[in-house]
This record gives sequence, structure tokens and C-alpha cells, in this order.
Amino acid sequence: MKKPITTLLFFCIFTLMTIMTYADTELKYTISMEQPHTHYFDVEMEISGLAQDSIDIKMATWTPGSYLIREFSRKVEAFEVQGGNRALAYHKNAMAFRKISKNTWRIDTKNAQKITIKYKVYSFEWTVRTSILDASHAYINPASVLMYVDGQQQLPSTVHIKPHSNFKKISTSLKPVDKANKWVLKSPNYDILVDSPIEIGNQETVDFVAENIPHHLAVYGGGNYDRDKLVADTKKIVTAAKEVFGQHPCEDYTIIVHNTEGSYGGLEHLSSTSLIYPRWNYMPDYKYERWLGLMSHEYFHLWNVKRLRPKALGPFDYENENYTQLLWVMEGTTSYYDDLLLRRADLMTAEKYLKVAASNVTKMENTPGSRVQSVADASFDAWIKYYRSDENFNNCCVSYYMNGAVVSMLLDLEIMHSTKGEKSLDDVMRAMYERYYLGKKRGFTDDEYQAVVEEVAGKKLDDFWRKYVYGTEQPDYQTYFNYVGLRLMDENEDKEELALGVNLSGGGKLTVRKVTRGTCGYEHGLNVNDEIIAIDGYRVSSVDGIGKVLQGKKAHDKIDIMISRDGRIQSLPIELAHKKEVAYKLVAIDSATDEQKALYKKWLREDFE
Repeated sequence: MKKPITTLLFFCIFTLMTIMTYADTELKYTISMEQPHTHYFDVEMEISGLAQDSIDIKMATWTPGSYLIREFSRKVEAFEVQGGNRALAYHKNAMAFRKISKNTWRIDTKNAQKITIKYKVYSFEWTVRTSILDASHAYINPASVLMYVDGQQQLPSTVHIKPHSNFKKISTSLKPVDKANKWVLKSPNYDILVDSPIEIGNQETVDFVAENIPHHLAVYGGGNYDRDKLVADTKKIVTAAKEVFGQHPCEDYTIIVHNTEGSYGGLEHLSSTSLIYPRWNYMPDYKYERWLGLMSHEYFHLWNVKRLRPKALGPFDYENENYTQLLWVMEGTTSYYDDLLLRRADLMTAEKYLKVAASNVTKMENTPGSRVQSVADASFDAWIKYYRSDENFNNCCVSYYMNGAVVSMLLDLEIMHSTKGEKSLDDVMRAMYERYYLGKKRGFTDDEYQAVVEEVAGKKLDDFWRKYVYGTEQPDYQTYFNYVGLRLMDENEDKEELALGVNLSGGGKLTVRKVTRGTCGYEHGLNVNDEIIAIDGYRVSSVDGIGKVLQGKKAHDKIDIMISRDGRIQSLPIELAHKKEVAYKLVAIDSATDEQKALYKKWLREDFE
């Protein structure tokens, strides 16, 4: 349908005016750290050309990839504003600016052509989701430090870093405005800015090329790592990950590693990742494999989450929860692939991979919450449950990482079986990436993901989704593992070990920290924070001591436990029961068929033995 000429003329004039206004608007951040030992970043936010009566300045409440409202604005101090050459502050009859919500400052700009905002951010929380500044380095997670103009998240910006005089290096995926000055960075919009962490200090750095893509490794904190080995093994992970999707999405990639005394974690970004790892856990090999798994997980996110993602996860709402039932795919499927990529890269043996797979099933089945909360519900409730887990979490909830990985593994085995080895979950991931990220340039829905899986598998999978995605039925593991000639064995099947079903902390007192649903301790009233003092009149002060008192007893025997609960001494009669935990391992079945052997080889890239 043709539009009237007057309408088209108005539209063109309006569009031109919008472009001109946008082009005249400049946003500049300056970040200083004059006293790093105090942990304060000094931030200056300069806005030019945005002539309005008032503007709202906001601080994000969370950062993508970590689904918890973290209230970053609680770390902000000394907020002040200048317009032109005059200071804007609280006045007797009117306020030039005022805080209107927990993370929003409204500024009465009076059409000022230039607004300068200054504030401090206390940054001493050592995680990949937050920022830290101390005498040794600075790490900036931009969502927790840099505010934005509400409604203007698409504004490009420059970030001027003024490092402390002791800090000589900067590592980030943001590009410098001028190659001659590494301390002035540019970002096309707030989304990219939030997605580009910055490490500043004296970190060890090394550049390398993997799959024709420049990579930049920055390691802070020392430790027993072998730099050359990190580079060589990361290259293998890059190759294995790219093989799944067929192409690499980045121009370059930055890896920031913080080696600490004991912390562990990672956060994915569009062209980088931040990892935090225990500095002495790069040796021996079984500990180093955990770092490899972390690197593999975050690298796979380059495709799965950062580009291929649910509709709910982009564009982001930085103030409120962004709900989706698909975190089991985003994080769970990525967790499935992080070990599988190590196997494909020959960084993990097939034997070790099968131990990991069996261990994942064991953990899932030893979590009573697996029969209570589905992976879809766990995804949706991540904001209030997974990141806020308490002592009852395992009784009522599940990890969409762990359970999602198991469900994704079973789905992969089902696809391989249904297509006689012609297709796998790789084909699903590639098709989703090409169709929704590259083709439609948008996120996908729950139904669209299921439809592509069914398309690749060549069959309807409503029953699978009903039972294992939206439901909480125990999977028929044996059927799925049989496809690849394996049998799941419970090493605890013939054991008759007694257990109270509680987790205890020692240190002079035997205090109950967790009580597992369905165990005798749970059924007969043991509570978290109970101190166990004696059993059948005998003093116990350690877990071994409890074991000694229970020697010779059988299931259904009754014991009397003396406890201290909130300072009051009381006795609980308990009827003993056998330990209900499973301990699975995967073993080859006898007389496996050629089809089973072929599927096994497709799955683990190794001949069946």
C-alpha cells in the first residue's frame, strides 16, 4: 500500500531530525582509581548534545549471564551533577536532581547542552559478576560501575581509563579509539559496553591465533599454571567448539583469568570471557581438567547464549528479571558440551568422559528435588532459587546446569538413535544458530527449539518434553545408554549401609547443615542447626564417632539421639534406614551390535571396546 506524499515527507523529516540529534549526542565515561587500596572507582559521565528538560540516569541491577538481581546501585556514593558551568544540587524550593528509585537519578537538565555526572563506586567483591579494585589490579564489570541514560542505551560511548600509576596493562575486548592510546576505548552501545569486562594492572599477557582468530590471554594472580600449555589446550577447545557450528563469530577474543586462593567461576561475554580459578589447582592433571572444563563451557557460550538465545534474553532489560524456561538449554546444554568438547579435543579420555557422565546422573538422582522441580521450572525460577539456594534447596529444586546437561545428553543419544547415526545434537545447535541468529536475527521460543530438535530427529518428541523437560519423571536411562552399547550400574545396589541422611559440620560441635528428604533423619524430625550430642546415651563428637555407635545395628532398629536445639536439650527417637544414595558407573554391555558400536563411536569419537 502506498503512503500519501505528505506522510512520507513528514516521516523523512522526522527520521533525519532523529539521526541529526543522535549524531550530535556524545557520551563519555572517565574512570579513575587514584587510591586503589580504598576500593573506590571515581566515575565521570559526560553527556553532550542531549538537550531535554530532564533525563533519568540508571545503574543496572544485574549483569547478563548471572540471573540474580544484585542491586549494583547499593555501592554508589557521592552522586553529583554539573550542567554547563553550574553545579546542580539540592535547593530550598526545588531539586535539580533527585533519586526516584533504587537505581534511578532524575536530573532536571533545563535543556543544558552538556551534563557532567560524577559518582564513586565501592568495588571489592571478587567474582566474575562484579568489580574489584585493590592495590594489585582493577577489574571492571561495566554493569556494576557504569550507568546509562534511560532510553538511550543505543548511544555510542568512549571510556577513558585513568589507571593508577602502578598499573601498566589493560586487557579487554573493547577497541581503542586511537591505536596510539590504549587507555581510551570505544563502544557502539550500552549492550556491548556491559558485555566487555576490563582488566587493568600488571597481568601476564600472551597473544595467539586459533582457527584464524586472534586470541588474547590475560592471567592475574600467579599460580602453578603452564602458560604454553594453557594456550595449546585452549586452541584445541576453540577448534572443537567451532566444529559444532561451522564458523567462528568473532574478530578476536579475550580471556581474562583471575587466579585466587580458592574461588571458581566464569562468565561469558560476546567477544571475551572472565574466569576465576584456584591458583594452585593447575596441577595435577585431574585438577587441571576442571580449568579446561570451565574454559570449554565459557567458550561454547560464544554461540549458545551470546548469539543463539531465547527471545527473553535480548534485548536486555537491565533493571528487571528476564524470565525464560530455556536456561536448561543455554546453560545445561552448554554444560553437556563442555565435557564433550574436551573429549573431542583429546583433552579427556573416553573412559574419563563416561565417568563424568555417570557422575552427572548420580548427582541428579541423589537430588530429591529432581522429582519436584522440572528443568523448565528451574530455568524460570533461577532468579529466586538457584542463586539464592539454602539448606533445603536439594530437597525441592534442581540445577538447570546439572540436570540440563543430563537431559541434553539423553536428547543427543535419542537423536543419534532415531537417525541411525546420521544426525546428533550438533545438527540441532547448528540449525538453530543458522536459522535464528544468522537468518531471522532474533531469539527463539520454547516451541521453536523443540520443533528444530524434532525436525533433526525425524520424529515427534512430545513425550520426552512432557516427562523430562516440563515434568519430573525419572528418565529411563538404560534405554538411552543401550543405544550406544552401555549399561548403567549402581555400585551401591547391594550395599546395606545405614545413614541418617544429614550433612554435618564439625569443629567441636556436630551441627546439622542439611537434611535430605526421604531419609530417616528427615522423616523423624532432625532439623538444620541441631547439634547432635549423644546416641543411645553415648557421647559423639565426630562423624566417625556416630559410625562406631551404629556398628552392628540394622535397618528398622530404633535409636535415641540427644540434640541441642536452640539451646534446649531434647531426645529424638529415630528408626534407622539404609542409605538411599546411588553411585552409578557406565560399563560396556556384552555382545554389542554393530549399530551400537557405530553410535558409540559417533558419540565419543573412539572405537567401542
